[in-house]
Amino acid sequence: MTEFTLQDIGAKPRYITAGGDGNLWFTDAAYDKIRRISTGGSITEFPVPTPGSGLGHITPGPDGNLWFVEENMGNIGKITPSGAVAEYSASAGALAIPAGITAGPGGNIWFSEPNENLIGMSTLAGVISFNPLPTSNAGPAGNTLGPDGNVWFVEGIGSVARMTPAGTVTEFPILTTNSSPTNIVVGGDGALWFTDPTPNKIGRVTTTGTVTEFNVPTPNASPNDLALGADMNVWFTEDSALGRIDSSGHVTEFQVPAAPYGIARGPDGNLWFTEQQAGKIGRFLPP
Repeated sequence: MTEFTLQDIGAKPRYITAGGDGNLWFTDAAYDKIRRISTGGSITEFPVPTPGSGLGHITPGPDGNLWFVEENMGNIGKITPSGAVAEYSASAGALAIPAGITAGPGGNIWFSEPNENLIGMSTLAGVISFNPLPTSNAGPAGNTLGPDGNVWFVEGIGSVARMTPAGTVTEFPILTTNSSPTNIVVGGDGALWFTDPTPNKIGRVTTTGTVTEFNVPTPNASPNDLALGADMNVWFTEDSALGRIDSSGHVTEFQVPAAPYGIARGPDGNLWFTEQQAGKIGRFLPP
């Protein structure tokens, strides 16, 4: 493992993703910056125009840009590989706090609005529409494009949900007590995998809706973000380690110096993760 320290004191890198330009891109909530790091560790930063934006999830778009959410301002934004930023109001009401974001069906950008109980969709030009959810106060969060062409997302009420391009929603309850999943990713087995921090589990749901959950060995590990590794296993962050879960549900944990937060597979095959409290980016070569 190698760590790269951000120059800004108190920097809080949050979520990270691989861009189409061969670099990793990540959000910094403390400094309102989108930062880019090369696979060699060279870091470039780009300020976001709106102060106090509360930068969160970030994802590559089909247009070659990176798309991200501004949790505090109710916006989504995009940044070009050269650093030009555009922001779009993603508010359907006064309580907008956009969460997860992903490139989805129709070449559009899809995101969650947990406070307003909506899934939003933006064209690449920033024209936004919203789809309501059937269950009140469902708390939609992290989302991803499923292998079936639908948008999959987790709900804080303890469900995983599927939305078709036309906006039809199907919810699949998680039977674990106190379930409150946070993030979701497509696994190498064609199923969707998600983190469930309160009961300390990693979950799996098939595209037909069969849900299974697996225990994380370390108590109170609080699994958060996930990524598909080059080994086709799902990797995830927890309070003091990186975890790996194979398709049978077996978990292996690897200790890291600081608490990891967001995670992504880099174009170099390594796993890259943010250390929000330490102000660092980590690069990890899986065994």
